[in-house]
Amino acid sequence: MLTFVCNYSKNVLLNYQIMATIKVVLFKHNTSMEGKHPVYLRVTQDRKSRYIKIGTACKPELWDEKTNMPKRTHPDYFEMKVLIEKKISEAGKMLLHDEIDDKERSVEELQKRFKKGKMNKISVLKYFEQIIKQLKGTGRLGYAAVFTSTMNSLSTFRDSKDFEFSDITLAFITRYEESFLKRGVKPNSVFVLMRTFKTLINYAKKDEVVRDTFDPFKEFSFRKYRSIKTKKRAISKEDIIKIGAYETIPGSSIDHAKKYFMFSYYTRGTNFSDMCYVKWENISNNRLEYIRKKTKKQLSIGLLEPAVEILNYFKDKYYDGEDGYIFPILKRHHVKPETRENRIDKVLRAVNDDLKIIAEKCEINEVLTTYVARHSYATVMKKSGALTSHISESMGHQNERTTQIYLDSFENTVLDEANKAILLDTPVKKAKSKKKAPVKKMNI
Repeated sequence: MLTFVCNYSKNVLLNYQIMATIKVVLFKHNTSMEGKHPVYLRVTQDRKSRYIKIGTACKPELWDEKTNMPKRTHPDYFEMKVLIEKKISEAGKMLLHDEIDDKERSVEELQKRFKKGKMNKISVLKYFEQIIKQLKGTGRLGYAAVFTSTMNSLSTFRDSKDFEFSDITLAFITRYEESFLKRGVKPNSVFVLMRTFKTLINYAKKDEVVRDTFDPFKEFSFRKYRSIKTKKRAISKEDIIKIGAYETIPGSSIDHAKKYFMFSYYTRGTNFSDMCYVKWENISNNRLEYIRKKTKKQLSIGLLEPAVEILNYFKDKYYDGEDGYIFPILKRHHVKPETRENRIDKVLRAVNDDLKIIAEKCEINEVLTTYVARHSYATVMKKSGALTSHISESMGHQNERTTQIYLDSFENTVLDEANKAILLDTPVKKAKSKKKAPVKKMNI
């Protein structure tokens, strides 16, 4: 049995079933220029002690060694007394919560957690800002943008008022979801924002901003969003051929848009963002080798002849060394991650505008974007008889479930065609009796 002792008053002895002792001490080994010593909590467990600084100091002549508290003659006696009692209470609660949750933590871990004590008081929107800053610092700008959108949506929902993690309940989450539905936000967008909100809470658990048992999403179901089918984005192989044959003025923006689209299609549906970052040094032995930014998977793609022709065009026009970018989207002066991402977003919008013009000229009814090349590659591969697992691997997906999302529209088309078999081409006639044909044996 462990005793939690607050040894600053003869009348105060809190006895929890905790295997640790907490005592207030004046740490005389350190002295400030004003002659003050810092006040620490000494936490002892299994005969090992750790000292936790609580943010106050006292001169030795104003410290009562018997009560381990400042003397009543101290000018800030009451303020210091309240602070010390608060810190003791916080440390005791941490130990007690671990005991209740049946978790064993060392005193050293408690020390680390206690140093994060201020973080436990952080509000939700402030914590969002902290996570966004961390994501940007590690170059995950796309993910940071998703968290920013989620933070802004919560701020709108709360009329720009910040709130605490303790305010997040199932009822809060349900009202937040309903606010999207009332505004007519698309289900896929709602899913992303709600999922990101849940991810933030998971981050808060890891950072010990909230307890491990905190789970307001426990009874919230995402199933209704996962069952929503994404709109068809793939086009037929015949439409791809039309785009490839469409004549453009060399060097024009429409010419570049066409080449970006076709290169993506010929290289297993390479994502536009990944195309922007590939350099000439990524080409080796007639293969394109790079790491997907989204999944961090290493891809090695054999280059088809049409893809090589596109590369030769850009090499003749824009080559500036093996460490230079292949496509004239990013330049060497685009150094900062945010600058690069802003540049990619700007070019992508322009390319998609040009692709819409190409679609109109080629009489393609689908909305043409760079992402259509990726979906079309997957669909054409599936129609050719490739296994979903092989398509998933070739596209650098983390799992086949992601690939299946790309193929859903294809599966529906196959079912629609098969369903036509029930149609009758001629009026129904009375069936004449026929001799039953002998049953053929199957070779096993």
